[in-house]
Formats: sequence, C-alpha cells, structure tokens
Amino acid sequence: MTVLSDLELVSLYVSTNDDRYFAQLYTRHRRLVYQKCLFYTGDPDDSDDFVQEIFVRLTGKVKGFKGNAKFTTWLHTVTVNYCIDQLRKRQQQQAQWRLYTLEAQYISEYSTTADEAHFRVFERVLRQLPTHQRDLLLAKYEDGTQIRDLANQKDLTSSAVKMRIKRARDRARNLYDRIQAEEEC
Repeated sequence: MTVLSDLELVSLYVSTNDDRYFAQLYTRHRRLVYQKCLFYTGDPDDSDDFVQEIFVRLTGKVKGFKGNAKFTTWLHTVTVNYCIDQLRKRQQQQAQWRLYTLEAQYISEYSTTADEAHFRVFERVLRQLPTHQRDLLLAKYEDGTQIRDLANQKDLTSSAVKMRIKRARDRARNLYDRIQAEEEC
C-alpha cells in the first residue's frame, strides 16, 4: 500500500467523504496536536479534550484547506487558534466567577449590616414620631389604605390627608437623618 501525502488524504476525504482518509490524518498528526495543546494547557486531560475537539472541527474545516501551505502548518495554526480561544474563554469565565463571588460576598456582608442598621434607625424613628403621624404613615404605607379612605376615617378632605402625610414624611425623614448621623459618630 502506498503512503499518501497529507494533501492527497485531504483531497480524497473532501471528494469521497470517506472517514478512512481522515482517520489517517488523525493518526498521523494526533501526537503533534496533543503536544501543542499540552504546551498551552499544561494539563493532559484538557489536552486530550482539546485534541478531540480540534479534530472534530477539522472534519468541517478541512474543506477550506487550499494547499497553499503545508497541511502541518495549517493544522498548527488551527490548533494554536483553538487553544488560545479556549484559554481566553476560560479566563473570562474565571474572571466572571470571581466577580460574581466577590459581589455576592459584598452584598451579603453589606446587606446584613446595612439592613440591620436601617431597620434599627427606622424603629427609633417610629417610636419618636407623634402617635397621630405614626398611625397615618403606617396606615398609608404599611396597610396600603387609600387617601380617600383615610379622609373618610378621619373626617377630613383628601387634600388635608395628603398634607398631613407629607408633614409626617418630612418629620420622619428629618428624624431618620438625625438618628443615622448620631449612630455614625
């Protein structure tokens, strides 16, 4: 049996789609591709995976091989490009994962302390508000009572209720700012 060149094997594979020709290319060049992948990954398992993926992709790409360069040069370029692309993807995934874990850690640390501080200040504000203002704010914002219903309950106009809610909110906001400033000192 005659030994076919790489160019002949490629031509025969492309024209006949016979896997035996591609298998010869695989057998002939697998080791070189593996060595190049190992150089980039430093991991034998990853290198094996890369080799398999490169040759799977080659079954479709080999039709684009024009023979302007040696097959080994073309294969080397395909291999290097694949390895670099995979390592870039891996670095991006690792960077995204690190960012995600840092954000999650920051959010959990910040939210527990910030939430606790916020609720502690909020409780103090509610205790310091006059009863009529506290009851009005709780009815509106906690219970979700409509302005017209509050007006009917208090025997006031809607605009009077709105004004009282505004005054209660302003007072609560001032109390909140003052208490928060005290706690920061």
